[in-house]
Amino acid sequence: MRGALILAVAWLALGCAKSYPAGRSVVDSVEIQNTQAVDADEVESGLATAESSRFLGIWEGVVFDYEVYDKDVLARDLKRVERYYRARGYYEAKVSAARVIPTDDRHVRVEIRVEEGDPVIFKTIQIKGLELIPVDISVEAIKAIQLKKDERFDEADFEATKKGLGKALADRGYAFVEVDGKAQVDIAKHEAYATFVVKPGPLAIYGPISIQGNGDLPEDKLRNTIYIRQGERYSHADLEAAQDALIALGVFATVNVRQDTTRPDTRRVPITIVVKPTQLRTLRLGGGLIFDSLRLSSHLRTGWEHRNFLGGLRRFSIDAQPGVVFFPTRVPSSESPIQGPTRLLFETSVRAELSQPSFIEGRTRGILSTEFLRYPLLYEGETDDEQSNIVGFNEVRASAALERTFWRQHFLVKPSYNIQTSFPFSYNDKQLRDGVDSVIVSFPELLFLLDFRDNALSPRDGAMFRTTLQVAGHIFGGDASDVRVRPELGLYKALSRRVTLATRTTLGFLFPSNYAARLQTDVNDPAAIRDQQILLFRGFFSGGPSSNRGYPYRGVGPHGVLGFLIPNETDCMSDPLPTRCTRKRPLGGLTLWEASLEVRFDIAGDFESDWSTLGISSAARRPEFTSSAMRSI
Repeated sequence: MRGALILAVAWLALGCAKSYPAGRSVVDSVEIQNTQAVDADEVESGLATAESSRFLGIWEGVVFDYEVYDKDVLARDLKRVERYYRARGYYEAKVSAARVIPTDDRHVRVEIRVEEGDPVIFKTIQIKGLELIPVDISVEAIKAIQLKKDERFDEADFEATKKGLGKALADRGYAFVEVDGKAQVDIAKHEAYATFVVKPGPLAIYGPISIQGNGDLPEDKLRNTIYIRQGERYSHADLEAAQDALIALGVFATVNVRQDTTRPDTRRVPITIVVKPTQLRTLRLGGGLIFDSLRLSSHLRTGWEHRNFLGGLRRFSIDAQPGVVFFPTRVPSSESPIQGPTRLLFETSVRAELSQPSFIEGRTRGILSTEFLRYPLLYEGETDDEQSNIVGFNEVRASAALERTFWRQHFLVKPSYNIQTSFPFSYNDKQLRDGVDSVIVSFPELLFLLDFRDNALSPRDGAMFRTTLQVAGHIFGGDASDVRVRPELGLYKALSRRVTLATRTTLGFLFPSNYAARLQTDVNDPAAIRDQQILLFRGFFSGGPSSNRGYPYRGVGPHGVLGFLIPNETDCMSDPLPTRCTRKRPLGGLTLWEASLEVRFDIAGDFESDWSTLGISSAARRPEFTSSAMRSI
């Protein structure tokens, strides 16, 4: 099976191979040598001369174009290397050698050797003009200083300090602030000095606020979303938050906030927000195949979304995913050889959601959703022996939620009320065991999300913390009464241009009140079977592609005999007991802890690979502002 898969990938790769460029050499690799103070990967990332990308890290010239050697381009790259070093305080850095080494008739290797020299050390900073503003604002401005005494002088830190001084004042009402900065570098002494002159100008308020380009999209909703009003005190930070909030609506391709700072004598800053709507309707159609240790299945996905449904910027979406499981075919193992399918298990999910921005107040979104699911409950090693019970569930879920973001979309609070009803059935028409019945779970949930990742989809730096708190049953009714808490922390650090270190820690705590007391008792006891069924929906499970990847889905945690999987006609009182009366499967845990440490690196282009160096568990970029005066802060 694996050999056939490798051959198929190789065949596909060869079919997509590109021919060598005529009369040109292909770059195999680029190496920056003798780098000690800076990251060689960072230097290489700014060069036009680059090594050829390899599909899946193996084949060059497949999918991706060859990188061709050009001596004129390399000559310009050598100047880029020196400029890169000088911008980071190494003003005496020189490229001492550049070698182009043929590795065969069509390939070359490029080696660039750098002599870094001694760095320039930053000594003193002088800031003039802060005495003209209140002390508390001056303190905030000083916090923006990035330059550090007796450390290497970096031009990026100099520019960040200049920009930070202006932004600290602009965030607090000084819309007309100007900051001039000069850096003096004494190469002979390897010392640098910086002087900044701050001209705060008068405090400002917002002038007229206009929105352009919104077309049929309701302007009142947009004004509620931006949360700023004419006559209020000016704040650059509030304008950034307004821009983020408009982008978060998901209806604009671009959002450009323009501020006119050409008339400081009026102390007013007119604001013009220019937006360009994106396509408001989306039709999705696709499909997929799953082949793992639990199943072989295929599914179709179709969906439709309208981002201005019935006006008012309401977003309505509906997605359907019908599929079929080829039971019991799955990835073979030493204990379970591959089997052909003996029956088809049909499954589906349908989800609809309606959301309304500016609900109650400008930055709050109201959300209603409902979902129907039909699926089989599958476990590793299960076979269709005509005596096993293939249990499935029909589920109906509904939720009503409010969603509010703060701190430029970094902090999200989402309270919701949820109800879930699950109806068991048998795919192979077996009689369900006594105690197996519908389960209703009713609970409010509070979600907190603190997100400081640089990219939510493919983070390389930053941190993310989220936690959910659920209180099921009690005064809210339903069959399960418990308190469920699940916090999660993710940390990300870019080790180089291509390598990222990622860590994740998850905890879970479940405190049941009316079940879980009889989980390990006689599987013939209907009360115990009922508790097991409830825990299936409320307990914690670990394992699978989004959890502990070394184990199958739900493979980590307490195991025991699941009574509700045994057909009612099976006698679990006989001697000897049938195998299905003793086979242990995941029960679900009352506590959870997971920890993982991953090194992630790019293979080529958009292809990535994750190497998990530790995995343990237990279940018990933003648009910038422009100014009509063409002056940026």
